[in-house]
Amino acid sequence: MNRGYSGYYKNYFLRSSYEYAYAKYLDYYCIPWDYEAEIIDVGYKLYKPDFFIYDEKGHLQKIVEVKSRNKNAKTEAKRALNSIEEKLNIYCELISYEELLELYRELPFSLTSTIHEWINSNETTISKSFVGKLNGHFNMTHSEKTKKLIGDHTKRLWESNSVAKQKMLEGLRNSGLAQKGKIRTPREKRKCIECGKSFIVLITSTKRYCSRECSGITAIKRATKSYMTKRNEIHRNIKKHIIFWSLNNMDIVLSTPYNKINSNLKPLLDEIKSLYGVQDSRVISKAVFGEDCGRKELLKFMKQVCNENVC
Repeated sequence: MNRGYSGYYKNYFLRSSYEYAYAKYLDYYCIPWDYEAEIIDVGYKLYKPDFFIYDEKGHLQKIVEVKSRNKNAKTEAKRALNSIEEKLNIYCELISYEELLELYRELPFSLTSTIHEWINSNETTISKSFVGKLNGHFNMTHSEKTKKLIGDHTKRLWESNSVAKQKMLEGLRNSGLAQKGKIRTPREKRKCIECGKSFIVLITSTKRYCSRECSGITAIKRATKSYMTKRNEIHRNIKKHIIFWSLNNMDIVLSTPYNKINSNLKPLLDEIKSLYGVQDSRVISKAVFGEDCGRKELLKFMKQVCNENVC
């Protein structure tokens, strides 16, 4: 999974061609999803899973991590997903090349063509600019491994260069901090913002939860809320688009019989799929009525819009 193959798809910065292939698979079957919606504390580090999968009502169904064929990367990802499953009771799945091949067996396009499609896209970084948002490391923080390497380097610097050490200590003092072990940092009692339980923590800590479980529960709630907000916005835009299209294509709408909805309204359905990634007529109907009322009711609504605006 080459980091150079990262890029934008539906305003998400996907980090590999495999992630794009999985996102395209989800969209083909109209499966609701969000990307890197929340950071979850898995005990030994903070983890940001790739895909959050929802049902039609917006309830989180599972979390999916997409990895390359690198065995170490897959082992580490599986460990994190097992921790999330155990603590939050959410089904988690690891997807790699072999799983993608199996998923693509029933699709009308191949995994290979999809990967090449991603590599050749103008929205990817491969053979293109690595400046700003197209940089795969844009807005990312250091990993724990990188932080340890930086820390080890600093320790060696302190041991070999007393001037550098004094400058660092002076900087710490100016920022209100102190060298570890020299000054005891006061503690305070806080209430967990998830369950309300009290816990003791350093006053300099950013901790707001009594446990990883509470932190994870809040992360899931936020991810679900974020998805629902995005979905509702898409539904509002779909309804507006249908009204606008109906007014601009009155002849087609008013002359369409109920047994030729799909064929006559195909241009509208193609536009909705292209603009909003939605092709399921049930979802389109729900965007208009708040629930799936069927294609006939959708056509009735469009005819009503036209009749109310006929001069």
